Amino acid sequence: MGRPSRESIGWCLTLALPMVLYPLMLWIGTPIPGAFFTAVLGAMVVLWVFALVDEFIPPLFATVAILFVGLAPPSIALAGFASSSLLTLVGVFALSAVINATGLGQRLMFWLLLRLPDRPFWHQTVLLVGGYLMSPIMPSGNSRLAIMLPMFRNMADGCRLAPGGRAITGLMAASFAGSMLFSPMMSTSKSSNIAAIALLPQQMQTEFLGIFWLVAAGVAALALTLLHLLALRLVFGNGRQDPLPRQDLEEQLDRRGPMGPDEWVTAACFAFFLMGATTVAWHHVQPAWLAGFVVVGLLVTGVLGKQGFRGQIDWPMIFFLLGLDSVTRVMKHVGLDTELARGMGDLYGFIDGRFPLFILASLLTTLVIRLVLPLTAGMIVSTIVLLPVAAAEGIHPWLCVFLTALFSDIWFFRYQSSVYLQAVSSGAIARIDEPAFLRYNHLMNLARVLVAYASIPWWHWLGLL
Repeated sequence: MGRPSRESIGWCLTLALPMVLYPLMLWIGTPIPGAFFTAVLGAMVVLWVFALVDEFIPPLFATVAILFVGLAPPSIALAGFASSSLLTLVGVFALSAVINATGLGQRLMFWLLLRLPDRPFWHQTVLLVGGYLMSPIMPSGNSRLAIMLPMFRNMADGCRLAPGGRAITGLMAASFAGSMLFSPMMSTSKSSNIAAIALLPQQMQTEFLGIFWLVAAGVAALALTLLHLLALRLVFGNGRQDPLPRQDLEEQLDRRGPMGPDEWVTAACFAFFLMGATTVAWHHVQPAWLAGFVVVGLLVTGVLGKQGFRGQIDWPMIFFLLGLDSVTRVMKHVGLDTELARGMGDLYGFIDGRFPLFILASLLTTLVIRLVLPLTAGMIVSTIVLLPVAAAEGIHPWLCVFLTALFSDIWFFRYQSSVYLQAVSSGAIARIDEPAFLRYNHLMNLARVLVAYASIPWWHWLGLL
């Protein structure tokens, strides 16, 4: 007989692990609801680790199992789907879809390229800033990279950059950084941020859904950007390259003509949501309601039609995040979060209220969990594990969410980053010096740790510590 396949092993573990976890949890004194929930959670993790089904299916499986056995009432088991996060996610993903579909994002990128100096630094900066600008309303690194990659190819081809050279690799690093570096810096810059913020107390959710998240992350955002520029210089240098094909870019813009009605509506919705989300402290309107107005505006004006609403919005990701939110609420309902905090107390006892050590604990916890879970699930699970620890140590809950958001972007192996896998499948990585790019990535992994410690005085000044 041949060796069992990875899929066969995964399905066997999916069936066997819950039958082991349930009696084990009962044996250590966990109440029946907590033991059953742990068994369901174990099956979810195995489904994710072995990639047996699409990412959004395990939370739905858990929700159905919870409802079937009556572990929690529908008002709790389905609470994620009845929360304001639904409107936030639909609005942000809808805006992301129409920015891509109308060509507004690419028009803006061309416009910037034609008005900035024709030097490698500025070409790299256009890609970096372009990704940053899309981050508040496009909570997916994959979506941002999808827009960055055509720009990367146009620049590389137009400047006739040699395959495998430092110049083209530095350009790819800038594209990747634009897609990923700003992800932890705003509540809407990463889909898992939106889900994790629902774990905070209600009064904190309103505060951090607005501009205050960016204010609190300001030092980290600035420092990470500066370290990115330094890493580019150290790894790739700042050599010369052929001039940018300005005539080709101008011709492409000319062919597009003036901005059409769809682009104007998209730009207006983008400005409305961005300004509204960053001024919540002034007008006290939740970003979820602003996102709802954006969806209605796009639908009423026809910019987002029936087909687009059905096919362009990432519904699997929305169901994944809302399903995780529901599962987390059930975890609290059965008291497993309290049990987890009590059980993890000894493991994290070395922290003893010292925040620098909490940063270290957050880093190690997130890195271990991210070895087996994808980015979004890894961040959410890390947050669930660390929030009770933060509460026990007297540490502000948002700092726990931010640290897991920051550290979950660290990756060492290809499978840990779906954004990098997307670049590989597109053929972009085949054009660059991959070992040099990975050296750059390792420097940025270290940079994420450094900026967390560099932010401590700022957080003290803000009163978060």
